[in-house]
Amino acid sequence: MENKSSSGWKFFALLFGALLAGVAAYYIYKKHNPDYDPWEEPWENSSSPIDLGTTPKKVTAETTDEEVASED
Repeated sequence: MENKSSSGWKFFALLFGALLAGVAAYYIYKKHNPDYDPWEEPWENSSSPIDLGTTPKKVTAETTDEEVASED
């Protein structure tokens, strides 16, 4: 009788251990294979999450009536 009741915690312990091993393996995999190349040169197609300021920014010039009046 005791044999059947003790197998429940073993199952959950193995399940938890397998889950923990999977998370650790995924963490190590992501450390060795990042989504971006940290040694990439700025002029290459950037996959870096850091904005290096290499892309031109769009500037929209909107003038108000007061600015137009002050120019005259």
